[in-house]
Amino acid sequence: MHNKRWQGVAFTWLRASCRFFFRIFPVAVCIALSFVPAASQDERKIELTAQEMIARADRVLDYPTGIIRGRLMHIMPTGKTYKVDVTGYIDKSDYLFSFSTADRGEQLKVLFNFGGEEIWVYHVLSTKLFHKTGIDKYEPIIATNFSFIDFSNSDFQSNYTAKITGTAVIKEQETYRLSLIPIFRGGAYGNLTVYISKEKYHPLRIDFHDADNVIFKTLSIVEIAQVGSRDFPVRYDMLDIRKGTLTMLTFHGFEGNIKFDKKIFFHQTLGK
Repeated sequence: MHNKRWQGVAFTWLRASCRFFFRIFPVAVCIALSFVPAASQDERKIELTAQEMIARADRVLDYPTGIIRGRLMHIMPTGKTYKVDVTGYIDKSDYLFSFSTADRGEQLKVLFNFGGEEIWVYHVLSTKLFHKTGIDKYEPIIATNFSFIDFSNSDFQSNYTAKITGTAVIKEQETYRLSLIPIFRGGAYGNLTVYISKEKYHPLRIDFHDADNVIFKTLSIVEIAQVGSRDFPVRYDMLDIRKGTLTMLTFHGFEGNIKFDKKIFFHQTLGK
């Protein structure tokens, strides 16, 4: 009789425990699982935000339509300098640049089609036309620190995968530090580090890494001005760390509301 009583108590306790367990277990599972999607969502949010930042940087760096005039000043370690005058004819996704020096006149015409993805170079003095593809896009323009692809302003968003890697203070401004990995390998840049201001999402500096992830060039956006209804960089400083040379690019003249003959953006007409 005594054993039966204890068996009944044990059975009642077991049934109550099972009922409590099955009530609590779904709640515990939901709580545990709720942490997994949250981490994944945060990670996806960071990746998406990085791409959005690069898209905003692209819009700042885009050339304003019309005619723009500027100058490249290249400074060598000895202090010797030379200057190259630049004139750009900008029409949405096509733009043509002319590079001239005081002693030799116009030397190069560089045509960028499809937002800088296609590059054609016409050597005025030798009357030769070259289609720059692959590694050739990274050749310097008239022995300066700027390469053809640097001048192309091809979208970072289309050619790189961005990831936020931290923050930094650049020119006394709080910035996000982004790592840009090229989607298509084979160029001279292994990856880029871009610093974007937290306040306006302006790009302030770009570090260029080689295939071994060593920084060998640095581009500083020194000055951004109001051009028309938008912000646009009007001075860039490109430092080549290996050579110890500096090239300053300044833009000082802008003419808007210009209608171009579309033929000037055909590579077949560069030499005419």
